[in-house]
Amino acid sequence: METIELRPLSLGELLDRTFSLYRKHFWLFVGIMAVPAAFVIPERVLLLNIQGNLFTMNPGRPPEMPSPGFLATFFAGYLAFMIAFMLVYSVGMAAAASAVGDAYLGRTSTVRGAYAKIRGKFWKLIGVVFNIWLRVLGIVIPVIVAGATLTVGITVASGNQNNPLVIAVMVLLFVLIYVVALGLAVWFALRYAVSIPVLMIEDLGVLATIRRSVFLTRGRRGHIFLGLLVGTIIAYVGLIVFEIPFTIATMIAAMKGHWPLWLEFTSAGASAVGLALAGPISMIVIVLLYYDTRIRKEAFDLQFMMSSLERPAPATGTVSPA
Repeated sequence: METIELRPLSLGELLDRTFSLYRKHFWLFVGIMAVPAAFVIPERVLLLNIQGNLFTMNPGRPPEMPSPGFLATFFAGYLAFMIAFMLVYSVGMAAAASAVGDAYLGRTSTVRGAYAKIRGKFWKLIGVVFNIWLRVLGIVIPVIVAGATLTVGITVASGNQNNPLVIAVMVLLFVLIYVVALGLAVWFALRYAVSIPVLMIEDLGVLATIRRSVFLTRGRRGHIFLGLLVGTIIAYVGLIVFEIPFTIATMIAAMKGHWPLWLEFTSAGASAVGLALAGPISMIVIVLLYYDTRIRKEAFDLQFMMSSLERPAPATGTVSPA
């Protein structure tokens, strides 16, 4: 078992430990995220195929627009696929949370073992994810709808709908309302930031998991926001590095009026690889933030040390149980 140093971490130390864990257990984390990342391939191929039909510039012939029925079917199918992807991605993140917890505490973990720990918790995981989405959207959507209604109402009441100045002011007003809604979404999401680690490590019920996350993040949300912001930026930079060459290639192909099928699959594969490589970073940050809040609020480091001392030492020639 590795030597474990459990103590409160500064932001720099947390990020340093994040990348240390990522390097030491690279294939474990990438293997876990490869499962949800594989779902990106058909989604990207479908989108690129639609984009090819819409934006390919053939000389002398304008792009052919799909029929409204086709577009309605496409968006309905795409929405269903995205819901399925969200479920699979949530399972992958839960498995990653379990693996990060084991790695951080010096325990052995495998891809199969990490996914096996979700058995018996799957429906609670789905309940937690949908509960959080409903809570966040229940705040954001009414704000956006009210803002849009207010903007349209003021524009109509002004009687100058065609005045460029009025239009500019209304656009700025709507953008401001959208930013407020986005801020509310982020604030609420921070309350539930450690919900998945709580579920996987403490195995609570759906509502108990959410209440536990709210308690642990209280007073720590600024620190959590900065940690997640930096981790997410780094992850997205890595993802963009994989995608940008193929994005440029598809734009060039569209301008030439040729959209090769191999480019669609290659671009989709690059997106999947990028997600598998970058996806674990944010979950490592979240799990470390979970343990950091427990150390600060509940002296988890002392609890873990005492439990380690109370655990009987393994006999000579045997291996300590995980």
